[in-house]
Amino acid sequence: MIVVPAGTFMMGSAVTEVNHEPDESPQHRVTFAKPFAVSRFEVTRGQYAAFVSKTNHPTGPDCSVWAGTKWETQAGKTWRDPNFAQTAEHPVVCINWSDAKAYVAWLAQTTGKPYRLLTEAEWEYAARGGTTTPYFSGANQDELCRFDNGRDQTSVEVHKGMPWPGVNCRDGFAETAPVGSYPPNPFGLHDVHGNVWEWIEDCHTENYNNAPADGSALITDNCAYRVYRGGGWSVEYRGRRSANRGRYKPADRYGQLGLRVARDLP
Repeated sequence: MIVVPAGTFMMGSAVTEVNHEPDESPQHRVTFAKPFAVSRFEVTRGQYAAFVSKTNHPTGPDCSVWAGTKWETQAGKTWRDPNFAQTAEHPVVCINWSDAKAYVAWLAQTTGKPYRLLTEAEWEYAARGGTTTPYFSGANQDELCRFDNGRDQTSVEVHKGMPWPGVNCRDGFAETAPVGSYPPNPFGLHDVHGNVWEWIEDCHTENYNNAPADGSALITDNCAYRVYRGGGWSVEYRGRRSANRGRYKPADRYGQLGLRVARDLP
């Protein structure tokens, strides 16, 4: 775990940022009165396997995996077999929001410490690491291979059926990379851009109107979608920006969707 300091930042992106999306507006100031802890790495397949072994948590009947020309829900595909090879050191995928919540609840019960999912504001604050550029590494998308695992020329060669453009560099991985394969951001967190999307506590909203200013989660009465952040191994440069937001239904499982954990500090 990494202690993320208290502080203030501007959440979202300016309309002038390249590849800005409407749901990243309006930019707004968020202040964290207290520090909090965030896992240095995304939760690994090995860590998730330990959870399933101890709890017999169900893995689900299927997962949406890359099938050569499209993302396709296939029976029998789970975190154990997401349609590509992984080791215990790779980030777990094919888990839904309820799986992620069950994992952090088990972790909290097992350790006696208040583990949980990150709020959306916590995630962006931690991912930026004090930066204001589209990526913590700056604004040059063709330098992303030095810092993250996403759609690049390695991916283009292996997954020719993907319609998304790859940045003009090579990160060496066509699917997930072992956690920590790339340098950390200024706060010491790895893989905040790329590798896998990370489930967040918040409900997704169409914009930041009425968003909390204290970094707490935004929960609505009709929470049809939950937020995910960070970009995945097949995601082009636009989706790997610090401000980029995504949404899935809580029951959805995808082959590039995992989690990172947070912990409250005394």
